[in-house]
Amino acid sequence: MPELLLILSLLISSSSTENLLPPSKKFFRLTNIEIDELLPKLHDQFPDFQTRLYMLSQLRLGTPYELKALGDGNGFEPNPIFRIDKTNCTAFVLTNIALANAMSYQQAESLMAYLNYYPAPDGKNPISYQNRRHFTSDRLLTSEYFQLITTVMAQPSELDTVRLILNRQSDGSHFLPINWEKEIELPYVPKEFITPQFLKRLPPVCGIGIIQKELFKKGIAVAHEGFLFDGQDFIHASGDTRKVKREDFYRYSRKRKKGSLRPVCDGIVLYLTNEVKLK
Repeated sequence: MPELLLILSLLISSSSTENLLPPSKKFFRLTNIEIDELLPKLHDQFPDFQTRLYMLSQLRLGTPYELKALGDGNGFEPNPIFRIDKTNCTAFVLTNIALANAMSYQQAESLMAYLNYYPAPDGKNPISYQNRRHFTSDRLLTSEYFQLITTVMAQPSELDTVRLILNRQSDGSHFLPINWEKEIELPYVPKEFITPQFLKRLPPVCGIGIIQKELFKKGIAVAHEGFLFDGQDFIHASGDTRKVKREDFYRYSRKRKKGSLRPVCDGIVLYLTNEVKLK
């Protein structure tokens, strides 16, 4: 079977994708009206959801990085609940999924209530700092829009498990100022088993979460995330380069942090994303 990226490259090169963006304009500089014009074209040219995720990831390369790109529109973190002009790693994943499902900017924004927040009782607004899914690991374990596949893709001998209490630091205090903590067990693939051969076994499109053991003491299991295409093409919002970038994932997994001997990656979790429908 041909590799996904070859298929996608052929699709993209044979389609008139130039008309998706206004001339000489970057995706992250599009207006809401221009997004409204682009999304129906994207659905027409790429009816497959996974292909749209790939295409959006390509279009969003170079988007500026901001650590607290998303907020709740008001309150403790008043940044927008949805935006395309700036992003961080999780915001990139969530807004890409929203855009891949939506036919308009407003619809993509509305989908964030399902992707980035816990369900609320009927009639209540779920959007608040306290109700946000702050921890990637808990989102992957509990959200109906994400499906962990780590234990499916890896053999038992290729797995380890992190057990910790999310949001509880080693001194007992909370990492985030929310009245919430949760004990979890999260299987992951340690770095030594992340080989080019292992990566070839993965689905052509999947999400990937990065384990950094040094953050366990802060009550954090997954430190970073992005999309992995064809087991090689890692597209993510990088805090180091301050933008969305593409790089070879195996090489990324072997990197060290700038100015430190600490590894960027101690292991990975793998997940699929599901289409989201407005309820």
